[in-house]
Amino acid sequence: MIQFKDDIRIRQRHRLRQRHRQARIHWAHFWFIVIGILIILAAFILGYFYVSLAPMRQAENRVEKLVREKTSIATVTQVSVNYRKTTTYAVLGQTTTGTQKVAIVRNNKIKTYNRSSGMTDSQLKKLITNKYKPKKLYSANISEYQGVLVWEISYKGQDNKLNYLTLDFKSGKTYRAISGM
Repeated sequence: MIQFKDDIRIRQRHRLRQRHRQARIHWAHFWFIVIGILIILAAFILGYFYVSLAPMRQAENRVEKLVREKTSIATVTQVSVNYRKTTTYAVLGQTTTGTQKVAIVRNNKIKTYNRSSGMTDSQLKKLITNKYKPKKLYSANISEYQGVLVWEISYKGQDNKLNYLTLDFKSGKTYRAISGM
């Protein structure tokens, strides 16, 4: 009879251990499912952004091809877009000889400018830092404003508000300044 009671105790301990192990496996399954759902959700979100930005990528590729075909720019380094009255693309690139150029594309019409005729990036940054004292500089893109090549700058001012500048490409003269947006 003693042997029988010992067997029962051993079986009970064994069942308790199995239940404890099952509880651990249960939590592992729970986290596996949660992580799986998060991965699937992230894939859907990334897919949505990829599909929604496809027209923009196609337009930029079309503009790059147009610029390479109709100008001396062989290598495109940057494309920026401005949606003021019409869509205007600014394409920065180099010719085969290494000269840096800027091409402004509006309604499939292209104007090219020498990049060296304007302010350098460091000159522009120094001008903005000294004159406007931004907390953070968000962007500085080349565009065209009223038929003139300009820099369009957005930055966070000392008052933590968004500010926008339109500066002459060559001299840095201010055409427009919008503060506190």
